Amino acid sequence: MTVGLSWDKVIDKEVKSSDNEEIGKIKSIGQYFVEIEEGVISKKHYFIPKKYLHQYNDDDLLHSSLTKDEIKQKYQRDSPPLESELEESEKGKDYELIPLMAKEPGLKIKTPSMEEELKIPWEEIIHKHVRTTDNIDIGDIDRVGNQFIVVREGVANVHMYYIPKKYIIKYDGSSLWLNLSSLLASSKFERKNEPSEEEMDNLLDQ
Repeated sequence: MTVGLSWDKVIDKEVKSSDNEEIGKIKSIGQYFVEIEEGVISKKHYFIPKKYLHQYNDDDLLHSSLTKDEIKQKYQRDSPPLESELEESEKGKDYELIPLMAKEPGLKIKTPSMEEELKIPWEEIIHKHVRTTDNIDIGDIDRVGNQFIVVREGVANVHMYYIPKKYIIKYDGSSLWLNLSSLLASSKFERKNEPSEEEMDNLLDQ
């Protein structure tokens, strides 16, 4: 992943949600979160953990990996949260503001199951559905790495899948299809924490 803007340069920048709704402008940066202000007269404040904010390479906006409803339900409040109110997974003070994509300009994949190379513009694939061979939607694409995709399912009860690109067989414009059943996806590639480099090598060998 390539590094984007530093946190101290994002004040007053606009933020959009994963469903392309305007959230507001960044007003302040905390240790664990970013304060976003929406509205002029009747103002609303959202205190979103840094891990949910990303930067695209070709615009000046910031983007959240959460929908606007998710942000309103969980992070709208009048004052900053206490550290004790934050979940452990939200306390990453060293999160970098990174692009919501891998460093390549697009997703290009050629696997043995494909007749020709699959080319997908990165701006089209983020947040698209991921389906398995048994036609189960296992979540949405959260990130694209050089050798794998990260799939996120759920809001309160989140499931994360780190799936090697070799299992991708097609993209129909709304969903990315895997040559993998939902049961195998869960048993092989679901993880609570991001895998280490050694663990990722093991995943790629599966």
